[in-house]
Order: sequence, then structure tokens, then C-alpha cells
Amino acid sequence: MKSLKSIGKFCFLSVMGLILISSNLTAQNNTSSPYSYYGYGELMTHDIANPTGMASLSYSNGSVLNINNPAALSQLDSLKFIFQFGMSAKFSRLKQGNDDDTFNDLNFSKLAFGFKAAPGYGVAVSLAPYTSLGYDITNIEFIEGGTDYVVRSLTGTGGLNQLILSNGFRVTKNLSLGVNGIYIFGNNSRDESILPQGGSASTYLNTSKLISSGLNFNVGAQYQFNFIDNSIVLGMKYQPKIGIRAKREVEVVNLGTISYNDTRHGRYEVPEIYGLSLGVNKGKQLWFGADYLLERWSETKKFEKENQLVDRNKFSLATIYEANDGYATKFFKKLTYRFGAFYDTGYMKVRDERITTRGFSFGVGMPLARGKGMINVSFEFGQMGLTANNLVREDYGKINIELNLFENWFIKRKYH
Repeated sequence: MKSLKSIGKFCFLSVMGLILISSNLTAQNNTSSPYSYYGYGELMTHDIANPTGMASLSYSNGSVLNINNPAALSQLDSLKFIFQFGMSAKFSRLKQGNDDDTFNDLNFSKLAFGFKAAPGYGVAVSLAPYTSLGYDITNIEFIEGGTDYVVRSLTGTGGLNQLILSNGFRVTKNLSLGVNGIYIFGNNSRDESILPQGGSASTYLNTSKLISSGLNFNVGAQYQFNFIDNSIVLGMKYQPKIGIRAKREVEVVNLGTISYNDTRHGRYEVPEIYGLSLGVNKGKQLWFGADYLLERWSETKKFEKENQLVDRNKFSLATIYEANDGYATKFFKKLTYRFGAFYDTGYMKVRDERITTRGFSFGVGMPLARGKGMINVSFEFGQMGLTANNLVREDYGKINIELNLFENWFIKRKYH
């Protein structure tokens, strides 16, 4: 009966939390990157619950919800209900030629609930951004055959989100398997306007809105080799290419009159994904990991047309050191320290140049009193794009804050 009550409590908290967050999430996918103009927008990273700059497929911990590889959920602490909530603040400096500008963005990064539902079986529900649009590009162009200039503006807002049901199963002592059921939803709005330089009314306005909703899934596996007090964990991930339902609404206004209006139903594809990770646990306090991720964007289509995207490759390295050996009394010896670095080839080419991203991160995990949770804070510094061919380089710093709360469930209390 206690287990049933705990599961009911979990379901109630999950549903209420997801309703509250998802009601406003679409408007909260914030970015200021001009490269969000391309493809489906800027891809939002999904790091492991303890941010290290990588989304490790081989990391597992009884107090961590590793959604990237659901197989890791089989390692959850059987006595804990885990709640996670994260936010990120990004500070960017954009440079193009001799011009530069600064932007600040604040984003919700993840809401998740999870627990071990049965021996060898862990479950979690999470909500996180998938892509984000937030560009505002303005050019002054000369009219051929005339003497006037016009101002052409491109703006984009919105993004896609993921609601994920994760399940992890222990098959043997060393092997765990997992599956993520994913519901993708959201709106992307793109506007193009042209008006005479110095004018106040647009002579041309093209408004396009993409409304999306559909199901997707991916699977994961972990295999652990144990020797003495150490272990090696091999993590794997696979996601098939799947089409997501979408509705595209387009309206074109010329000189104040609607010249074109169309609504079309179709599909866009999310890519086939392969992931491989190697993790090494040295005792119970030190972990090293290396990840490789391949996303086949070049093979995807949008409304039956080629996407003009390229395959994405991401390489990551990270280490986690838990200073607390179980007997620590000083504050700094109770912390968890994390370091990571990554190189991401991106999924777009602009003017024949790959828009790559590279960066590194470091962070700490600070335990709450009486083992009730942990506050994770990480700092990431990186660079996206380049200034060659009159492109834009983004130098950024990001602060990630995540709250992990633990509640002890499934404990049979004894009375004397």
C-alpha cells in the first residue's frame, strides 16, 4: 500500500508540475544567436543532471536522472524520489567585421521527476527545450535600376520542446537497457519585412508559422565491467529517423493587401542518431568519461524538401570528483567537482563554412542539509561560428543552476 501511495504521489506531482511549466514553455525558449535562422533553430544541449558540458551515455549514479541514456535509470537509489529543476543564463558577445554587440538570455533548461519503481527498473518524466529561435537580422539593400534603398528585416521566435517518459531496465548483473518515449511540440514563427529606408510602413511582409506535434523515441544501453574497486562502463544510444507532424501557415502582404495565404499540413524529420560513450569509475569518488555523438541531419527532409543541413558530430570529455568519502566534516570536502570540454561540428553550413562550437565547463555540487538534495552550479565558456566570409562569431559564457531534491520513499517504519 505504501508503494502504491508513493507512485500515486509521484504521478500527481509530475502531472501538476508539467502542466504548470508547459503552459508557458513555448515563450521561454530564448536565444539571440543569428544562426538560429538556419535549420530548426539553435539546438539546446541536454547535459547530464550534474553539468559537465557533456551529455554522457556512460554516467550513472543513484541520485542522478540521466535522461540521455535511459538505461542508467536502472541504477537509481531504490529509496529516493528525485526532483530536478534547472535554469541557465547565457551572456553572448557577437562579432562581425568591426561591429560587435552583446546579448543576455535566460532559459528554463529542464524539469524532471524520477524514482525506482521496482528492483532493476527506474522511471522518469522530464520536460526540456529541444530547439530555439531568436534571431533579428536587418540589412540595408540597394534597389537595382533605382536610386533608393530598402530595409530588409528577418526575425524569428519560438522553439520546440520535448516531453519525455524514460524507462531503464537491468537485464543482467552487468547489462542495462532503456527506452525514451518522446513527445515533441512547439511553434516556430519567422517573419520577413521590407520597407523604404526612413519609412514607417512595410511594403512587403511575409509571415510564416510552423506548429508541430509528434512522437519519437530512442533506446540506450549500458554495460559495466567490474574489477577490484574500479569499473568501466560502455554506453550506447540509437534514435531512428522519424517524421513529426506539422502545420505551416504562410501569409504574404504586399502594399497592405494580402497577396498570398496558405495553410499546409506535412511532416519534418528528426535525424537518425548514434551515440557511444566510455566511462571509468575509479573507486566511488572519481569518474572519467568520453562521448561521441553522430546526428545524420543531411538525410532529413522538411515538407518533402531537402533540409540543406549537414551531419553533426560532437566530441566530449569530462571528469567528476566526489570529495566526500563519507566522513567529511569540512565544507569543501563535501562538494562534488566537475570539469568538461567539447567540440561540436554543428548541423549547418553558411557560405560554405561549418558553424562549429567549442567550449569547456567547470562546476560544483553542494549538498543540502540532512542529505535532502544538491544544488549544482556550473560555468561554461565557448565560441560558436567564425568571422571569415563576413560571418558572425559568438563568444559566450553560460551559468547553469540546477536544484536536485531527494525524498525518501518506500521505507517501512518500525515502532517500538
